[in-house]
Amino acid sequence: MPSRIHEAFVTFGTNICDQLYNSGFLPTRYKRNEILQTGSVEFDYGSVIMAPDASVSFFGSRDPFPVLEVAYSEKEEHAQRKAQDYILLSKGKVIFVVLVIVKKRPRKKPNKADPPTTRPSENGDENLSADHDTVHVHVYKSVIQPASESRPHRTLTGKQVIDRLPVFPSPLSVPNQTFNIGWADIKCGTWSDFCKNAHLPDTSPSPVCAINFASLVSIARRLAGQINDSRESTPLYRPNDEVYSPVFQTAKFLDSPSPAPYPFSSY
Repeated sequence: MPSRIHEAFVTFGTNICDQLYNSGFLPTRYKRNEILQTGSVEFDYGSVIMAPDASVSFFGSRDPFPVLEVAYSEKEEHAQRKAQDYILLSKGKVIFVVLVIVKKRPRKKPNKADPPTTRPSENGDENLSADHDTVHVHVYKSVIQPASESRPHRTLTGKQVIDRLPVFPSPLSVPNQTFNIGWADIKCGTWSDFCKNAHLPDTSPSPVCAINFASLVSIARRLAGQINDSRESTPLYRPNDEVYSPVFQTAKFLDSPSPAPYPFSSY
């Protein structure tokens, strides 16, 4: 069963969708549901079946172009090889692999003799600790190398565009570190064809979205108890009536004791 930590970081897939939509990647008349977090879609590569933790696609496509893997209970080297497999075994359909690495160091068992404030959390596996745990991220992108004299065929390979970027406990430049998703990456035909069929001006610039990792920082900080914005257990506040202070004297505020009636007209 996936852990609370694993499930929390998987929501970064939805955040990628939000960033794409909010950046104006699609024309304004297109709705947010044109960009979907398609969940754990199975990739059948013959003898190998792979299912990422999350993925994103446009316009209901069954071929997501980025996939998200959260490595929580597996070794980093194994997760990196899996990222490579997504790109190579998909024959280039997977353009990006976002790999979140969560490393938790063992905690000592709680000592009931210790005061509660110094006792290690009994739910350590469900939370993050700035003293014990780290989170960092890799991003890989597929690359097609053109044919050449030494290479008679086009070759599919990949490259690392984000290398071990620290997210927790001490993010350096995480909110400013980004990777770009362009129209060619989403595998929906050429931008010129889209402009023609969507009746957009020929001069419309091809969209590019710089995906940042600020959401991952927030997720990690929530898991460490550094951010608490949940209001589920907070009782609703209903103010009481003001205490009425009676008055004992009044003063008329109209000059005439018999003010003229309001004008009335019938239609």
